Amino acid sequence: MDDASVLQAALAFHRRDGGVALVTLINRQGSSPRPLGSQMAVSAEGECVGSLTGTGCAEQLIIHEAQAALTAGENRILRLGEGSPYIDIRLPCGAGIDLHIDTQIDADVLAELVRAHEARHPAALETDRDKGIQRCTACLSDKPLASRSFRRWLYPPLRLVVIGQGDIAIALSCIAIASGYAVDMISPDQATLLSAGEAGAQTTRLPTANLFCAPMLDAWTAAVTLFHDHEWELPILNTLLNSPCFYLGALGSRSTHAQRLSALHDLGWINAGRRLHGPVGLDIGAQTPNEIALSILAEITQSFRATERPLLEIGPDFVLNTQTTTCW
Repeated sequence: MDDASVLQAALAFHRRDGGVALVTLINRQGSSPRPLGSQMAVSAEGECVGSLTGTGCAEQLIIHEAQAALTAGENRILRLGEGSPYIDIRLPCGAGIDLHIDTQIDADVLAELVRAHEARHPAALETDRDKGIQRCTACLSDKPLASRSFRRWLYPPLRLVVIGQGDIAIALSCIAIASGYAVDMISPDQATLLSAGEAGAQTTRLPTANLFCAPMLDAWTAAVTLFHDHEWELPILNTLLNSPCFYLGALGSRSTHAQRLSALHDLGWINAGRRLHGPVGLDIGAQTPNEIALSILAEITQSFRATERPLLEIGPDFVLNTQTTTCW
């Protein structure tokens, strides 16, 4: 379940029922199956979208508390696991978590967040505990948070643009889609396009390399060229190197990559080697198309996690009562 699905469900519940409880994981002690900032939307009828603990009994308690908060019209902090008054609810490895249950969020704020996500713009939900208000911040910002506030970021979904043909390109499309990426396949080969399309990729035929026109590229997009005929690469890589993609990779041996970088240098890309991964993929001894595709996606994941922004930012003086369920 992705972040957007939770917010879309929250907006639908709010529009239908006139309210919704948006539950956010704001603190954890020890390990947790979900990262800080994970969310769940709960309707007045007890419907829920999202997961916070991965354990059935704890999830049912969260839903119960969210419904109670909706009935009371009050926000609350819920402690589960270590230090919780619910001594019969245990979390893995003795962990403890704190959840913020928000019943005051406005439908217009939710709609603004959903629109930003659909337009591939990063946005954040800022919540002020003292004032009980929220607002949408629709741009990346290092502006300090107010006291006793938190900011929950919603980033564009990860996307992979595969440009090439053959079994590796098809395998990479399939494994990336299975891993939650939106995939664009751009290829001169109709069979490659057909297979990728059947797996769920968006497909575009590329008649010649000089006609390459990149889709909207941003910092949440990775791009990989997979050609055995490397004459296709230079016009495409010249375009991709001008983009803000967080990862760029190209298929080929070490000697091929050295020749590629030399050709790019002649085009003015003096430091192309700092951005362009080649030979593409982590060195896991991959031999088959599926193994090579796995190594490529692993390297893409490694690159993304190295520069990933946090989902949750906590302001100063954000003191939690970790012993009880707290309403205000």
